[in-house]
Amino acid sequence: MVMELVYAHLPNTLADSDLCKDICAVVAINLRRVAEDTEKSAAAWDKKAYHSKADELRREMAWVLPAAQVAESLAYLPSKFTKNDMARLRAVIPEDVDLEAAKRARFKDVSVLRGAAAAARQTLLKKK
Repeated sequence: MVMELVYAHLPNTLADSDLCKDICAVVAINLRRVAEDTEKSAAAWDKKAYHSKADELRREMAWVLPAAQVAESLAYLPSKFTKNDMARLRAVIPEDVDLEAAKRARFKDVSVLRGAAAAARQTLLKKK
């Protein structure tokens, strides 16, 4: 889903800054979930003394949390979303990540994500 949003939909929505920010919010949420799942899996392997496998998974997925942080910061920018912002997000996603998922569309209309940044922001504020 993240690859589809970043590589297929984000470039096509640059004219709509608010929608780009909503897409970034959804990307951030999903990447944070991936980071949490990665750590749960690695912790389970550590528990079974598969330390090298756990460390390998952590190294392989080390890019996920920084990418989530970049996406989140872009979602809440006060300025308009630009091509440079899109390039910044793409720069934190490793080039060797499989992009096949981006070809299998999950979203026919990304406008369904409208309001995601505001909703995510409200959720964060409620947690504090």
